[in-house]
Amino acid sequence: MSDLHNKINLAKRELGRTVVKTNPTISKEIIGKNYDAMYFGVKDTRQIPEAMVEKLRSDNRFAWLTIDKSSNRGRAIDTDLINPVTYRVMTGSTSGGPINIVKGINDFAIGTDGGGSVLAPALSCQLPSMIGAGLDLFVKNKKRSTEGLEFTGSIGVISKNVHTLKTVMECLTNENLTITTNKRIKVLIPKKNSVVCPDGVDMQQKVLTYLSRIEESPYIIEEVDMGGIEDRKRGINVIREAFKRKDVDLIVTCEGPVDVYGYGETIPQFLGKAGLDITKNHGKFLVRAANMCQTTAITVPIETIASGLVIIAKKGITSAGYALELAERLEKSIQMPEVWKRYFTSESNFSGLEFY
Repeated sequence: MSDLHNKINLAKRELGRTVVKTNPTISKEIIGKNYDAMYFGVKDTRQIPEAMVEKLRSDNRFAWLTIDKSSNRGRAIDTDLINPVTYRVMTGSTSGGPINIVKGINDFAIGTDGGGSVLAPALSCQLPSMIGAGLDLFVKNKKRSTEGLEFTGSIGVISKNVHTLKTVMECLTNENLTITTNKRIKVLIPKKNSVVCPDGVDMQQKVLTYLSRIEESPYIIEEVDMGGIEDRKRGINVIREAFKRKDVDLIVTCEGPVDVYGYGETIPQFLGKAGLDITKNHGKFLVRAANMCQTTAITVPIETIASGLVIIAKKGITSAGYALELAERLEKSIQMPEVWKRYFTSESNFSGLEFY
């Protein structure tokens, strides 16, 4: 119970900021759970089906601790919060969840993704994430983006590692997402000089750097021109065209730094040149389109701030399994700096002054 006491104290310190509410019955609910049960938060939205939350809540491996803040009206940035990793305005709309993970309150967070609202916040906080549009994990109602695109959001998970993503997604889908196959997996990546990241590095160079680290690679690499994928409509076209070809299994990009050099929020783009200028170089590419194409998408953080690999798979259990296998292989090949581990992934203990 000492771990729970610590988590509650940490959560209470964030009330009114990243935490909207703490579970008032958590002390009772934790009784009978596994000794190493993982604590989780849920985005402050009624769009998440209650049955999904209850499925997690009733599982002995998980304990619901917090309702996490989300950005106002689902905006792509949350002007109420500061990203503890980048010191910039926090990426939205699943904004509080990833912060509560890096602050040591929760082990994972449940959010919703329409146009990158899980994937981008996770990238901005250097965390793995996964959305389930390709696994039919959808929110309740359709919405319309600021560009006028109609879409149905999906349920997503943000966590400290890919293994947790897989565990939670298997619970939500009642499916085994471990795929055993001898198939050679075809991976589509950006063509050289077609996409340059905000830090000035060619995206293909970044992707190949990490794919080359995988030993005994079962992957066949193919390139395509992805120029312009920072525009959502162009990104949607690239994904759809890729998966129309039956031999392409996965798409891999390397995105970010997210919301460091500029903010990926569309509303200012309707407000003149200054609005356009501050939204350039936001570092969001296919994360803005993955859900709208009803794919399974996963982020795997790399050593560069607010950046990570994005793996996109077509609809279906098998394709999701391919994506998870690649994500796990990539995660094993990436060594985050010790300072990152010390401040953001090791357990945080409450050490504030208390009444005596």
